[in-house]
Amino acid sequence: MNKLARVRHAEQRVVKLQRRVWLAQVLMWPTIVVGTVVAVGAGVWFVRRRSGGGRHEMPETPGAHEAGVVTTEAGGV
Repeated sequence: MNKLARVRHAEQRVVKLQRRVWLAQVLMWPTIVVGTVVAVGAGVWFVRRRSGGGRHEMPETPGAHEAGVVTTEAGGV
């Protein structure tokens, strides 16, 4: 009977291991899908945040992009 008990115990360990492997396989794909969605969402958010909608365009007034003080003469000349 001791031999049968050892075989039964070994079968139970195998079944427990198979359940864990099955659970890991079942949870793998949803984890990959959620991770991909989060990564794409973060990438889109980062790109949209950096592209500020024209905030960094050069102004149209001449000399406004130059460093220092821009002086104009009286009379518009």
